[in-house]
Amino acid sequence: MALSNIMTRSLISASSSMKQVKAQHAIKSQMEGKAGVLEAEIKQDSNTGGNVEKKKEELAHFQEKASELGKQEMSQLSELNSNMNEVAKADAEEQKQNERIEKERRQKQAERREEALQLQEQITEKASEKVYIPGEGEEKQITVAGATVKTKSASTYNTNVPHIDERLAPTTPSEVSASISVNHSVDIKT
Repeated sequence: MALSNIMTRSLISASSSMKQVKAQHAIKSQMEGKAGVLEAEIKQDSNTGGNVEKKKEELAHFQEKASELGKQEMSQLSELNSNMNEVAKADAEEQKQNERIEKERRQKQAERREEALQLQEQITEKASEKVYIPGEGEEKQITVAGATVKTKSASTYNTNVPHIDERLAPTTPSEVSASISVNHSVDIKT
């Protein structure tokens, strides 16, 4: 699963925030280290009878700063954790929405494929059906401009649209010449 834009931006922001927290943590560690040294000096100076007031003030200052940095660090980490939880929820919603959109897209594609298959089946079924044309295959006589010819109905197309494809039945030379002599043309399909 790829990272969403929301998660990517959030991780970049979190990385920057973590760098700040680490920097503050390093400063806090230095302050605590200096406080530890001062405590040891104060203890040693107290045993030897030296003046420890200035070092006690300095120790209080370092302890106060270390405490403030610790509170800031905890606050930033808490805020960062809260932001990441919100981003995770937003990312999950975006992922669900993307999955829903993808599912709908795949479903529409499947529906279109199914419709195309059904249409193809209908076309195949219609193409294979024999259309009944009244009088098909029967011979009949028609008169054209006084000339009588024999015709045979023969459909050469498999369609649902009724049509009659007239074809001249085998004729005698006298029938053909009769139609030619009356100046009418007759298309002859054999």
